[in-house]
Amino acid sequence: MPITQYGSFTQQIANQINQALNQAGIGFVQGNIIMLDPFAGLDSNDGINAPVQSLQRAYNIGRPGKNDVIALIGNGLTTATARLNTTFTWAKNALHLVGMSSGTQFSMRSRIAPFSSSTAFTPFFTISGNGCLFQNVEWFDGFGTGTTAQIGLNLTGERNVFQNCQISGMGDSTSAGDAGSRSIVITAGENYFRHCVLGLDTITRTALNATVEFQSGAARTVFEDCTFPALASTAAAALAVLVASASSIDRMTIFKRCLFYNVAAFSGGASATGVAKLVASAGGAILLQDCTEYGYTDWGYDAASKLQILVSGPVPTSSTSGIAVVNT
Repeated sequence: MPITQYGSFTQQIANQINQALNQAGIGFVQGNIIMLDPFAGLDSNDGINAPVQSLQRAYNIGRPGKNDVIALIGNGLTTATARLNTTFTWAKNALHLVGMSSGTQFSMRSRIAPFSSSTAFTPFFTISGNGCLFQNVEWFDGFGTGTTAQIGLNLTGERNVFQNCQISGMGDSTSAGDAGSRSIVITAGENYFRHCVLGLDTITRTALNATVEFQSGAARTVFEDCTFPALASTAAAALAVLVASASSIDRMTIFKRCLFYNVAAFSGGASATGVAKLVASAGGAILLQDCTEYGYTDWGYDAASKLQILVSGPVPTSSTSGIAVVNT
């Protein structure tokens, strides 16, 4: 599309981004607005006056440390998906990605996914940059033929914010059936997830894999008003949280008003044994503040896990606080 036809939208998109950030209570010094339109953009454009088509081109234009914003422009359909054919690494500090779509919490159409013909690769997306904002974006990690130990999002950067995002890992039966697969792996501290969906409930998980794994150095991670969907085939499947080693969490990992649900009761699966599994002496504790779970038999997977999970709520009674029950 010629620059003269598309350039007039630059200020409109900038205003929409600023409005979205103000409504979310998140702000920063604005740099350049880089338009990414996977449906109608051209990589021969400069992204400032006219949109580019590929995420790589938009990322290359973005400057580290300048609070530039890449606007991922959706069209309400999957045809505006930013497609990847190999692992993408977001390594620039303070470079932000904001999806321009309706703002729905599930399956927003400002999204990133592989090509339908892509050979499975892992990790799907790595974020090693620090101080970045990701808002109103879905990462869908599903292949026609998946692979083992599939990692959707590999988060190694610190102090990043995810606002109204969905991280849809294990989006195919191969990865969902492997114990080494994860929607997100976190190896850095002070990241914040607000009003996000982590995981999906459309693919049956047949192994003891995890939506979120903390591997090392993940101090002070906060999840607020987040949803963790799953579909477990057996009791020993579909952990929401895995703390893998003694150095995985440092101090406190906080879940505020989060919902953990396993839809097995409606889809022919089974109640899962526990929401979270922690190794002994995990290096910190998990605090569940006013959280709810459904389709699990307990918050902790085993005795060692239960000792490191702190539950608060209207009726903080042992392992029953926050468990949804049938209204009778």
